[in-house]
Amino acid sequence: MTKSLPARALFYAILVSILVALMTSAMLWGSYQQHQLMGRQTLETRLLHNSASGMALLLNSRAATIAPQWLDLFGQGQDSVLVQQAPWGLLDVATVKSRRRAGGYADSVVQTALLGRSAPDYALRLAEGTKALQLYGQTRLVGDAYLPRAGIERGYANIGQGTPYQGDRLVYGVRHLTQPQGFQALQPRFDSLEAYLQRPATLLLESDSVVQPFHQPTAVLQVDDFQTQGLVLKGHVLIVARTAIEVSAASVLEDVVLMAPAIRVQAGFRGSLQAFAWDSLVVEPQVDLTFPSVLSLLPRRVEGPRGPYLQMASESQLMGTILAPRFGYSPQKTVVQLAMDAQVVGQVWVTGILEHQGRVWGSVVCDEFLLKTPKGLYPNCLLDAVIDRSKLPDAYLAPSLLSTATSKQVLKYL
Repeated sequence: MTKSLPARALFYAILVSILVALMTSAMLWGSYQQHQLMGRQTLETRLLHNSASGMALLLNSRAATIAPQWLDLFGQGQDSVLVQQAPWGLLDVATVKSRRRAGGYADSVVQTALLGRSAPDYALRLAEGTKALQLYGQTRLVGDAYLPRAGIERGYANIGQGTPYQGDRLVYGVRHLTQPQGFQALQPRFDSLEAYLQRPATLLLESDSVVQPFHQPTAVLQVDDFQTQGLVLKGHVLIVARTAIEVSAASVLEDVVLMAPAIRVQAGFRGSLQAFAWDSLVVEPQVDLTFPSVLSLLPRRVEGPRGPYLQMASESQLMGTILAPRFGYSPQKTVVQLAMDAQVVGQVWVTGILEHQGRVWGSVVCDEFLLKTPKGLYPNCLLDAVIDRSKLPDAYLAPSLLSTATSKQVLKYL
């Protein structure tokens, strides 16, 4: 006699089969996804390693600029990198794009960085033909100094509202006889900056935020006057104004380039920028320009009785470069003013007059100093000013065109 099973047994068997199938499918799907994830991670690691190889190749090149070019890393047509080095203001931008081709597909990653070189190793380089440099008060020159034949002297008398020199040495470093310090090597870069002024506009400021990666084309804004109030501007952004630019404390700027006849940075602003003016460039009190910032006067002819001038007010800070070159004779002297308690960590290069009563942790190159007090003007005098090369951080890198070092290094990843 055959024993029959209840009907629900078939239902249970089907249910168990479905559960087993679902669990098996989930395990297979999980294994597949894990395999895909591991493959993706392996690919990304390989692309990053290839990108690092491309950056190393670029850093080892001594070329000032490198046109975009694809390099086959292993000669198999699968791993390649695009390398490029182009100027951005006074700095240089390196772009490396690594690509891995598999079948009909290609994956890639892009890496961009600002490049620099080791900073000059001296504290001061003063032009020949000036009178002896006279030191007063708490002035300190720390590091090697290149001085004119007239030399350097201790100020014994009171000058202005200051006191005689208080140091036990005139130069806390080695003295050298100065050599002609031409700025002609900088002219090609400044010629390219002039071309920035003619770039066609590509940006319509339709929102309060513009973030442009450096591996994409430059976002160019051409305006009459420009105020950064409430704006966020980052990356590959160029602002050209026909009359003036005012950088508001209530704005965020990072790595952008500004160009106008007159530029003013409002008190309280903090950010990084490259500012180029050819009439006046004023930094108000309590401004913090972070690394790597640039303040520069373009060597363009200025109409009027005075030459171009750059001012850093008291309690303002710059970590980067001040540069004010002249490439030919001009009756109008360029003037750069560093007020008392203003601080520069980096380089100050001036073809003209430097009124220096602040602190420079790095290097100064200028034609001559000028001390201005309520009691008068005193050529080639320093009162309570500091130029200290020893306090420049070891990791600091200068713009490549201001360094004699041959090797390039990554200044900042973007």
